[in-house]
Amino acid sequence: MSEAIQLPAVSIQRPAITGWAARSRRMLAELKDAIVQAAVSLVSHKLRAALTISGIAIGITAVMIIFMVQAGIQVSMRKALTTLGPNTLFVHKWKWGVNGNDWWKYKNRPVVTTLDWKALLQNTTLPVAIAAMSNTPAAVSLGAKEVKGVDVRGTVDGYLDATGWQIQRGRFITALDQDLGSDVCIIGGDIEDAFFKGQEPLGQQIRIGANLRCSIVGIFGRKGKSFGQSQDLRVVIPLATYLRTFGMKRGLVIAVVAPEGKVRETEDEVTAVMRNARHLAPDQDENFSVNRQDKLLESFNQTMLATNITGILVGLITAIVAGIGIMNILLVSVKERTREIGIRRALGARRTTILMQFLCEAIMVAIVGGFVGVALGAGAAAMVDMVSPLPASVDPRVVLGGVLGSALLGAVFGLWPALTAAFLQPIEALRYE
Repeated sequence: MSEAIQLPAVSIQRPAITGWAARSRRMLAELKDAIVQAAVSLVSHKLRAALTISGIAIGITAVMIIFMVQAGIQVSMRKALTTLGPNTLFVHKWKWGVNGNDWWKYKNRPVVTTLDWKALLQNTTLPVAIAAMSNTPAAVSLGAKEVKGVDVRGTVDGYLDATGWQIQRGRFITALDQDLGSDVCIIGGDIEDAFFKGQEPLGQQIRIGANLRCSIVGIFGRKGKSFGQSQDLRVVIPLATYLRTFGMKRGLVIAVVAPEGKVRETEDEVTAVMRNARHLAPDQDENFSVNRQDKLLESFNQTMLATNITGILVGLITAIVAGIGIMNILLVSVKERTREIGIRRALGARRTTILMQFLCEAIMVAIVGGFVGVALGAGAAAMVDMVSPLPASVDPRVVLGGVLGSALLGAVFGLWPALTAAFLQPIEALRYE
C-alpha cells in the first residue's frame, strides 16, 4: 500500500507593497475625480465662482502692489548706496533721517562752505579722496530746444574718485578749471540724447539757466534710474563756476572717501578738523553732520519695517475676508447638493471622497483667484513704475507666495464646509428638500 506523499504547506503571501499600491491608485483616482467634479461645479456656477475669485484677486493684488513697490524701492536703494560708495562719508549741514522735532535745530546751522572743504583738504591725512559739491535743478538749452529740471551740479576734480562716476568720452574737470572758474561742463547721457542725436557733443556749447554758456568737454557713462528718477539727466560744471552763477552762499556737501576698513577713524579725523575749522569749544555741540551709509540704511530699514507691517496687516485682513467668502460659498454649495451627497453616500461613497471633492473645489477657487491677483498685481506694479517716480519691480518670491498663500487660504477656509458635507448622514441627506 503506497503511502501518500505529503508536501509541506506553503503559504503564499503577496508583497505588502501591493496593498499600498492599490490604496495609492485609489487615492489618485479619487483625487482626479474630485478635481474634475470641482472644475465642473465652478463652470456650472460661473457667477458664484467669479464673485469669490474676484474677492481673492483684489486682496492679492493689493498685497502684491505693496510688496512689489517695496521690492522696487529696495533695489533703487541698493543702487543708490552703490553710487554713494560703502566707504564714503558726507559732511553736510543736515543729518540724514532728521525727524520733525529736530528740523529747526538743523535748519539754523551754518551751511558747509568752500572754507570747510579747504580745511579738510589741508588738515586730514586718512581720506583717499575729498570732493565738494552742490546741485540745483535748472533748464538747459541749445538753440530753440530746452530741457527743464536738469540736475546741474558744481564740483571739483576729486568728484570721480569720491562718487564712482566714470567718463565715457572726453575729460573731467581739472584743478585749473576750478581755479579759473572755467565755463566747461560734462553732460549725462540723457542730455546727449536730447540735443546731439547723431552728432558729436564734445566742443559744442550749451546754455545753463539764463546766463551761463559752457563748452562740453566730457560725457558721463550711463547710470540709469534711481528711485524712479534718471541719473543721466545731469550737467556738471566747476564748483567756482557754479557758485558764481547760482549764488556764492549756497551750501555744499563734502564727500570724503575713507580707506578700506578705516571708516570710523576717518570720521573721527574729519569731525576733529571740522570742529577746529569752525572754532568750536570742547563743550559746544557740533554744527555740522558727518553722515555714513549705515545711518541712512538704518532709517531706510525702519521705513521698510513699517511698510512690511502694513503689507502683512492688509494681507491678513484680506485673507480673512476672502476666506469667509470661500466658506460661505461652499456652505451654500453643500446645502444645494445635500441630496446628491446623500445618494452618493448611500451608494457607498466614502467620507474622504466627499471631503476631497469639496476641499478641491475650495482650493481650486483660491488658486484661480491667486493667479488672477498675481497677474493684476504685476500689471499694476508695472504701471506704477511707468507713470510715477515710485519704483516697483516683480519679485518672484512675492508671486510664489501669492499663489501658495491662496492655495493655503482655500484649504483652511474650505475645510469646515468639506467636513460638513463629508459627515452628513445619508438618511437625513436623502430626506432633505
